[in-house]
Amino acid sequence: MHNRRIVYLGVGLLAVLLTWFLVDSAAASIVFVIAGTLIICLEISEDAARHLHPEIFASIHDDAQTVIVENLGTAPAISVNVRIIPEDIRYEIGDLAPDTTHSYELPAMVREAKAAVSWVKKDGTRKEKIFRLSGYADESDPLRPTFPLFSWKEK
Repeated sequence: MHNRRIVYLGVGLLAVLLTWFLVDSAAASIVFVIAGTLIICLEISEDAARHLHPEIFASIHDDAQTVIVENLGTAPAISVNVRIIPEDIRYEIGDLAPDTTHSYELPAMVREAKAAVSWVKKDGTRKEKIFRLSGYADESDPLRPTFPLFSWKEK
């Protein structure tokens, strides 16, 4: 991958120098900005490909009876198990592919509960997260990125 970066930088520098000498310095600066943008886009896509991981999120539907578990990450979550606390409800989802959701209808409406969701990551480690389920409070996080990049989450 390091050689690929050198090739990208070399091609971009060659394009800038050719534009500088053959056309104009203003056109060369435009080519510089375009080449730099393309190189940064390639770096971002390589970083995203290197750091694939599931991001599981659980919430309750507006009817306060359906639990929705979704994988917002970039890798599949294997062997997903859900426990609803204090209702003592346990169920297994199995594998949850990226950008997919799974719904489970509870036997009765829930005022306040917690969902303990555990899954196995690609490297074989088991991870667990606990989510508050409430029909009253808004569960959205305004600072949460649209898609995970640059290893922003805890490891």
